[in-house]
Amino acid sequence: MKCIVTGGAGFIGSHVAQFLIESGNEVLIIDDLSGGSEANIPTGCSFVKISINDNLDSIFSQFNPDFVYHLAAYAAEGLSHHIPLFNYKNNVLGTVNVLSTSLKYDVKHFVFTSSIAAYGHPVGLGLFEESSSCNPCDPYGTAKLACENHIKSVVSYFGNMKYTIFRPHNVFGPNQNISDPYRNVVGIFMLKAMHGLPMPIFGDGLQTRSFSYINVVAESIASAPFCSKADNEIFNIGGDNSMSVLSLAECIGKLFDLPIKVDWLPARKEVAHAHCTHNKAQSVFTDAYKKFISIENGLDLMYKSLKSKPIPPVTECPSDIEILDQLPPSWFNRIKAS
Repeated sequence: MKCIVTGGAGFIGSHVAQFLIESGNEVLIIDDLSGGSEANIPTGCSFVKISINDNLDSIFSQFNPDFVYHLAAYAAEGLSHHIPLFNYKNNVLGTVNVLSTSLKYDVKHFVFTSSIAAYGHPVGLGLFEESSSCNPCDPYGTAKLACENHIKSVVSYFGNMKYTIFRPHNVFGPNQNISDPYRNVVGIFMLKAMHGLPMPIFGDGLQTRSFSYINVVAESIASAPFCSKADNEIFNIGGDNSMSVLSLAECIGKLFDLPIKVDWLPARKEVAHAHCTHNKAQSVFTDAYKKFISIENGLDLMYKSLKSKPIPPVTECPSDIEILDQLPPSWFNRIKAS
């Protein structure tokens, strides 16, 4: 099959593209390289450097894709409060553009990566199920939920296309950009450890996440159009095991054989405990989940991968900060210095 992967030079997108290529598909990657890297693009993939907000007609008409995997996004939940205009332009309008172009050129299946951020705060310590109500508490989650609703409405109205929506969470692994100071806590901690510097923790570090190694997530996303049980469905995707941010720092310190050093920062407004059930995904993407890798083993694999690659240059926020009010002091000082 002919597949377009937006954001294919980024973290999750590059792994999805790799799985598709290895499965015998023809893959075209679209990426503006604002957060990704050409070094991540798998061998055998074609590549066009372009923004998802640009006119994509010529690319789609020439390539004539069967499936589109839309992974391009600026995924920064906390920072999205301070760059709302950029967030909505990049994440909502970009998605609308890719989806409309896909519809125009008779794409058979549209795969979209949403986020656990679409749920917002859990009730107590409860787990999010796909049927849980969505009340996002940041512009990023709001954007993702808006995209989900738009995709469903478009498919319902036109009926020419199928979709699958995934809500991944806290995914990590090789190809992740460790030089982005605003997102991806695993990468942030590993970069600090590589330099022997304290790891920045907001609040007491007891907030918990189900950190998820990339392999199950990428394979499930790539497999969706080939599985009829995934047609017009939404899936939580990731791991069941949880870990506090402080415990994550301790695990990474052990990998680098360093005593843990923490830069304690003021607490920020964020979801304290964010976890999902994955029964639905496990029942549909059974082959992928048979290869599940624990947080600890995944961290070790990422650590080994980092040792063989150069450290990328720092990736600053691709937008000017629109709202400075309540911006965490560490981010404010960084942006001011730059």
